[in-house]
Amino acid sequence: MVRACRRRWVLVASAVAVVGWSSIATGSEPETRVSQSAIRRHTMVLGSDAMAGRAPGTPGGRRSADYLVRELADAGLEPFGDDGTFTERVPLHASRVLPESRLDVWNLGETRQLRLGADYLLATAGSQTMIPRRVPMVFVGYGIVAPEFDHNDYSGVDVRGKVVVYLAGEPPSDDREYFDGIAPSVYAAAETKSKIALTRGAVGSLLIPFPRPGLEAAWEHAQREYAFDVLSLAYSLPEHLSGILHPEVADWLFADALYDLDSIWEMASRGVLRSFHLPTEMSFLGRFRERDLVASNIVGRIPGIDPELADSHVVVLAHYDHFGVGPAIDGDAVYNGVVDNALGVSCVLEIGRSLSANRPRRSVIVLFTTAEEAGLLGARSFLEDPPVSSAQMVAAVNVDGLAFLGEFNDVVGIGGRLSDLGRRLAWSVAPLGLTVSNPPDEVWDQAAYTRGDQLVFAEAGVPSMLVNEGFDWPGHDPDEALAEAMRWMAERYHSPKDDLDQPLSFDAATLHCEAILRLVTEIAKNPEAPRWDPRAPYAYERALAIALDR
Repeated sequence: MVRACRRRWVLVASAVAVVGWSSIATGSEPETRVSQSAIRRHTMVLGSDAMAGRAPGTPGGRRSADYLVRELADAGLEPFGDDGTFTERVPLHASRVLPESRLDVWNLGETRQLRLGADYLLATAGSQTMIPRRVPMVFVGYGIVAPEFDHNDYSGVDVRGKVVVYLAGEPPSDDREYFDGIAPSVYAAAETKSKIALTRGAVGSLLIPFPRPGLEAAWEHAQREYAFDVLSLAYSLPEHLSGILHPEVADWLFADALYDLDSIWEMASRGVLRSFHLPTEMSFLGRFRERDLVASNIVGRIPGIDPELADSHVVVLAHYDHFGVGPAIDGDAVYNGVVDNALGVSCVLEIGRSLSANRPRRSVIVLFTTAEEAGLLGARSFLEDPPVSSAQMVAAVNVDGLAFLGEFNDVVGIGGRLSDLGRRLAWSVAPLGLTVSNPPDEVWDQAAYTRGDQLVFAEAGVPSMLVNEGFDWPGHDPDEALAEAMRWMAERYHSPKDDLDQPLSFDAATLHCEAILRLVTEIAKNPEAPRWDPRAPYAYERALAIALDR
């Protein structure tokens, strides 16, 4: 479900990746290990109610940024932000859709005014989403154009100036060479569908989720997430209206259409969807609360000690933002974001401290991004005007959460198959007694790879990866481990219950952080820079960046 459901499934998807195993000749292991007490201390500070959920541009967000600046300075890192400081300004625009907004749909001579929250949710907000006059609506299957699979849902229909309606997901397949088989590909992402609609000239796009068991609970979760401001970079291009319809409401759109919604779901299961014009029209008169604000990325640097490698940089990063204060659950309105991502930030602080005390051959950039939850905005801002060119960044390792449920025997690299970072990860964690897992066929990391800050670096040509723990837990079979992770998602993920009151295994978190430290150290000490697989979609951008030194 555009933002909430998509990220619920991403957490599971991001627990697996395909990597190979091969040793890579490199330097010695890290001389200084990470400190569990420091990870605990940072987590307790950043995840406390005093930080008020660390929303970008809020007092809690600024207090969190100030804390990170102090810690980097105390660890001896070099300021690498604006004007010789640790801070990089990120100008943002915030917009929140208000209940008095009006979305009307006409069909069968009847007009229905849909209810914000109950009948529909909006992923975009602001004046660019207005549709003041009645416009036609068109059903476009899954809303996908994928030339490499000879698939075009827009074939035979003109959607210019219209609102497109499409199903969640993508064509069913058992063949990994076709839309990644049974796993979700990037085309299943709501953002991908919305961008395709925009390029086709549509003035709006609406997604219909599959009416599966648990939909109402997922809808309630989405209602909470959509209660927050929609953020964008202040200088970014506007987007069109993009939202999600409750399936019960969507059913009425297809009354008197060529096919009703039940028939469409049946055709979708057989892979025989077709696109057609709907006998419906809609308009949207939005009312918004809008404001401009400034948030901050926090950036430090550890200079490398090898004169021949010091101009090349490894980036280790974590997003420090979360949602702030929002709809209360059981009387608690603070979305603390302890697992997502106070734990990850704590690990990156420790990695920075450790490498500052034992400087590697390459330089290391320690980066804490803002507004990741709003669409990877801090990372995008950083790479639009980076302190060094992307050609000088040999790799980026993202830390989005740490193991916290208990012991684990394996790790996975999200995006590990796209470059040789997967093999480097396997070599790096072997001394810890950890293995690197392959994912089950049901889950693959291409879609998950596009959900975190690692994507922004990949798009700039920088080999990048996210490292998570796997599902090999002592005393659990993989299905039990997956079920426990799913329970956490259902009960705590992106809610006020991701707080310091939940059970947290700092033993597991420390081991996970140590594994990431060893990977970062391997990259920073190895004279051979990581390489994309030639078939990776980001390999050309890397070659271009190096050729142009950009």
